[in-house]
Amino acid sequence: MTFAQRRVAVAALKVVLDALLAAGVDAASQDGATLRQLCGALSADAVDQVQAGTFGTPLRACFAAATAAGATFMGMDRVRQEAQSVTAPDLPVQRVAQTAARFALVEMAKIIAATTFTSRQDVDASLARINAAFTPAEDFAAAQFNNVVWRALVALHGDVVRDLTARARPLPRIVSYSFGTRMPLLALANRLFGDAGRAEQLLAENRDVVHPLFMPASGRALSG
Repeated sequence: MTFAQRRVAVAALKVVLDALLAAGVDAASQDGATLRQLCGALSADAVDQVQAGTFGTPLRACFAAATAAGATFMGMDRVRQEAQSVTAPDLPVQRVAQTAARFALVEMAKIIAATTFTSRQDVDASLARINAAFTPAEDFAAAQFNNVVWRALVALHGDVVRDLTARARPLPRIVSYSFGTRMPLLALANRLFGDAGRAEQLLAENRDVVHPLFMPASGRALSG
């Protein structure tokens, strides 16, 4: 590894670590403190870790700590994007970037598995994002003829797709409603569902509501 390659690889690693700290984690929690400690230690030792090729284990620990600290699916996907935005073609640099991207994909899969979905549209949106996220990593592994990594990525990708597809089937879709005038939340729930007890669902799907006594005349509701 040349000096220039190491410099770029270390910079890429530090960008990933910064992105992990901003991935929606609860910075005030004990898990958040653990994440900061792990990321700080790896950042301080990044030059030696990259040079020796030993950065993988501490980096994996950082990713796991981020998920434990509450990193969001979107936040982790931004980490993945940061890693895959590294354009330097040198293999030592790409080794850092692609390793980080793979770790991000693993954590995204874990986060999705722990997510409770309320509508098929939510599942569809996550599925589209997962498919877009896995493709660059799979393509890179294939281009490097790394069958072990490629097969692992394809297997994980398939597991996530099957899980999301199965969980989407029983879920209702989100539909639009429109009335001629505003009405109170309970009245709207009763009008739409014949059940005022589903008022909280309406609030969840229409987050721009100013006051529950004045629901918007047009909005979104679960179909079932």
